[in-house]
Amino acid sequence: MLMERTKKRQYYESTERSCNQMISKLAVTLRNSVVKENDTEIIIKQLKDGSADKITSWVQLKILAIARPAVIIYSYTMLVIFLRIQLNLISGHMYKHAQNTNNGIIGTEVQKRYMALSKYFIDEGIKDLSEFIQNKVSEVTASLSLTEQLTLRDLEQIYWAITSSVSADSSKDPVKNFIYYTLQHDIENSDTSVYSKLRDQMLDVSESEEVQDLMQKNIRTGFVLLMDHISVYFSEPSKTNSVQNKASFSEESNAENSILTRKENISDFSGFVDLNKTTIALAKIIPIMNGQVPDNPISDDIAENWLQRLIFNNDLKTLGANLYEAVC
Repeated sequence: MLMERTKKRQYYESTERSCNQMISKLAVTLRNSVVKENDTEIIIKQLKDGSADKITSWVQLKILAIARPAVIIYSYTMLVIFLRIQLNLISGHMYKHAQNTNNGIIGTEVQKRYMALSKYFIDEGIKDLSEFIQNKVSEVTASLSLTEQLTLRDLEQIYWAITSSVSADSSKDPVKNFIYYTLQHDIENSDTSVYSKLRDQMLDVSESEEVQDLMQKNIRTGFVLLMDHISVYFSEPSKTNSVQNKASFSEESNAENSILTRKENISDFSGFVDLNKTTIALAKIIPIMNGQVPDNPISDDIAENWLQRLIFNNDLKTLGANLYEAVC
C-alpha cells in the first residue's frame, strides 16, 4: 500500500514538472499571439511619420494599449487552468491504466490529439478573446480624452469597469464561456472514442463552478498586480518621462503633449508622493500601458511576472492534484 502511494505520488510529481514546462513553453507562443492581435507598432509608426489621421490613430492606440495587458491577464490565466486540467486528467488515466490493463488503452495517437487541444486557444481562441476585450475597452474609455488627468485610482477604476463589463456579458465572458475560447467544436455527440471521453471530461471540469471561481479570483489578482506595476510611474516622475521620450510619436504630438498634459506631484517635505493625488494625462499613460507588454519580452514585465505567479499558485496546483487523484 505504501509502495503504491509512493508510485502514485512520483507519477504526479512528474506530471507537475511536465505541466510547468509546457505552460512556460506555450506561454511564449501565446504571448506572441496576444502581441499580434493587439498590435500597436503599425499605429505608432503611422503617428511618427504622420501618414494617418492623428485623432483616429490615438483612439485606436488608446484601446490597444489598455487592452494588451488585460488580454495577457485573462489569456495566461486561461492557459494555466486549461493545462492543469488537461495534463492531470490524462496522467491520472495513464497511471490507472499502468496499474490495471483492463481500464482501456490511451494510444499514442489519442495522446497526441488530446495534448494538441491547446493549439486552438493559442491560434484561434485568442483572436476572439482579444476582439472581445478591445470592444469592452472601447466602450469604457470612449468618453476619455487624451488630456484627461488621471490618478492611479482612476486608472484602477477603468480596469475594474472593463472587467465588470466583461463579466456582465454572459455570452462571451471567458470565465462563463471558457470552453468557447479554448476548445474547438469538432466532436459529434455520438462519438464514443477514448479521445472524445477525455475531451468530455475536460468540458465537465472546465464548466464547473470551482473552476469558474478559481479563474475569477486569479483574474482579479492579475489586475491588482498590473496596478502594482503601474504605480511606480505615479511615484517616480523620471520613469514617466523616460517612457514618454521613448514613445515619442512625432514632433507635433510631443509639442501637443507638453502643452496639453500635466503631471502633478503632490508631496510633503520628506519627499513622500501621495499616489491618490498624483495625476498623469491619458496621453502619457497610453505609452506606459503599451509598455507593460513590450513586443520583445523583458525581465519581470507583467506577462512574465504574472505567468510565474500562476505556475506557483497553490490553488491551481491543488485543482490539478485533486483531478489526478479523482481519476486514479
